[in-house]
Amino acid sequence: MRHLDTTLSDTLAHYALQFEDCSHTGCSLSAEETIKFVRQLKGMRRLARAMEEEVAIHRITEASNAQRSVLEQEAGRKLAQIITDPEGKVVRPDFTGGRR
Repeated sequence: MRHLDTTLSDTLAHYALQFEDCSHTGCSLSAEETIKFVRQLKGMRRLARAMEEEVAIHRITEASNAQRSVLEQEAGRKLAQIITDPEGKVVRPDFTGGRR
């Protein structure tokens, strides 16, 4: 077996095809090949775990952004309600202290 230095999915597909061929023709791995294969599987597992964590972080970030957007919209709506008088008059705060 040789290791493919491509994507995780390509490497897994390659090994699946090799083992599928072995199921029809029969093959065996030497101790050295087995050790190498196990090392490669462990490396692929670490890569898959890192990818899973990255996707989880992106999902959390997207959820946070969506929540922030909803909060900003609601805050804007409430502020508009506070500033606008029920009779339709717009009330503006006077920050000049009455001086103009």
